[in-house]
Amino acid sequence: MTLQQDAAAEDRIRSAVTELTRVFENLGAEHQALTAEEAKTTAKERRGTVICMGEGIAQAARTVSSTIVELATVRGLRDLGVHTQFAKDSQGGDYSPLLTLAGPSDLLYDAAAYLSAAADTLGRAYEPTKKNPNLAVARCPSNMRVVFTSLGAALDAVRADLATDDPELAQEYAAAKALLARLEDRVCRTVPAQGVGPSAEEVAAAIRADPAVVRAAPPRWRRAPERRPYGRCCPREAVSRQPPVIMSSTHPAWPSLTEAHGVRRGQNLTSTDFTEAA
Repeated sequence: MTLQQDAAAEDRIRSAVTELTRVFENLGAEHQALTAEEAKTTAKERRGTVICMGEGIAQAARTVSSTIVELATVRGLRDLGVHTQFAKDSQGGDYSPLLTLAGPSDLLYDAAAYLSAAADTLGRAYEPTKKNPNLAVARCPSNMRVVFTSLGAALDAVRADLATDDPELAQEYAAAKALLARLEDRVCRTVPAQGVGPSAEEVAAAIRADPAVVRAAPPRWRRAPERRPYGRCCPREAVSRQPPVIMSSTHPAWPSLTEAHGVRRGQNLTSTDFTEAA
């Protein structure tokens, strides 16, 4: 490689490691949510699906971690100038029985295979099941969106580096990139936030304000309901109507009342009697 090619390859490796570090960080929230859901789920089949999803996230995290180590090794070997070194025989020639030291290109192929495997693992984790297809969604959509996007960016960086040596081999990982894009669209769907709508009174007032609605409505719907105080109120007539008061002949006022109204002795009087007499 020339100096410019080395610098470009170094930038791609650095970019891939940065993206994979972001992937590893954001997988934590999803795994935590799945673990909490597993603890609260009692249905056997549903709980088994959640467990498999959590295990898939954990496996993907381990694969991403191994890929970071592979890419760091690629960067180190390039910096140290180690490129598929053979052992030497007594004549100073390459001695193949002992194979070779690991070279950056070999480890880069491994890193690309790891990234493809991580994408497949996430695809299996979020594969809808027949009995619980609604579980195949991200519990933390924003975090998983970062996971799919950054994993795809890291795969692009590694593929670009591989393309300098083997363009055809780099195209083999295009399917993994397409899988990540599909997962992001299907798994990371979010429900839009609901705005604060009008109250029931405002809706009713708007309906009554429309002349067409008012003409079409029954008469009893055309006027706003009257507000009444809490509790049951009696009619005014019932409140003012009191039961008659009975007065016995032993009452102290009996003699004067009998003289004024001509009541016979032994007759009980009521308040209505005085009203009629008046």
